[in-house]
Amino acid sequence: MKTDIDRRHLLGAFGALGLAALAGSGCASRPGTPSLRRVRSTASDAVELAVYETGDPRGRPVIFIHGFAQSHESWSAQTQAPGPLSGLRLISFDLRGHGDSGKPLVHEAYHDPVRWAHDLRSVMQATGADKPCIVAWSYGGRVINDYLQTFGDGDIGSINYVAASSTAQRFGLGSDYALIGGMLSDDPVAAAKATEVFLRACFEKQPTEAQLKEMERFNALTPVAVRKLLAGRPADYDDALRRLKVPVLVTHGDKDRISALAMSRYTIGLVPGSTLSLYQGAGHGTFFEDPVRFNAELLALVRSGA
Repeated sequence: MKTDIDRRHLLGAFGALGLAALAGSGCASRPGTPSLRRVRSTASDAVELAVYETGDPRGRPVIFIHGFAQSHESWSAQTQAPGPLSGLRLISFDLRGHGDSGKPLVHEAYHDPVRWAHDLRSVMQATGADKPCIVAWSYGGRVINDYLQTFGDGDIGSINYVAASSTAQRFGLGSDYALIGGMLSDDPVAAAKATEVFLRACFEKQPTEAQLKEMERFNALTPVAVRKLLAGRPADYDDALRRLKVPVLVTHGDKDRISALAMSRYTIGLVPGSTLSLYQGAGHGTFFEDPVRFNAELLALVRSGA
């Protein structure tokens, strides 16, 4: 049965769990924040993937997959100020073409779904993550769905789709999705300005200027050439989603202008027993805009998985 999550009940259970505000970004942690350990991982086509982990090495593993032109740094409110997640093993990585990972400049490196599937599998193998919870944001939904198409969900504990792509149909695109087009400009100044505009559109609750500058910095690590290569690949995941048997939480902000709420409703319409958690007054970055709630719900999901 598909239900909307009861926020009051869940937060009542976790109401005593506090969470510090977003604390910096990157691998160099501030004093008092957890350090990120670098893990070596190589994709099936020899692309080096930058993988990082923190938290309890013996805790249940969670793997975070970021979105288009983002990086592992997007998850700072989880990995650098984990609060209730501190008992988990938190793993984040830069997708191919992003952040500190390798950046091949050939079409097939980004349009072969099996390569994306093997990327996630290589991260799981490099970290020894057993039955991880996968948290996939936006474009990251394609990556976990590529994995599911290729390998199924037998080695997955649970999945949190966060405004995540499950189809390429136009109804899933938000009102400001077209802003991505400006990020493909060959004029570096125009591309940088478009990135700023896009990032602001990602959040209903806006980041501080310092946080925005950090986001602009790691977005710039994805070259325009890679951004162009990411465009246009199919997203036919219906069968893989229908076959899912693990616990699935679908998270979406009702003010999201990048990914329409219809995208997440499409996902829960396909995934048996999935649950929608709708964030009132939040945009595309629910995990940043309301990390206390997001982390509490994620912890509950992890505990419900195998």
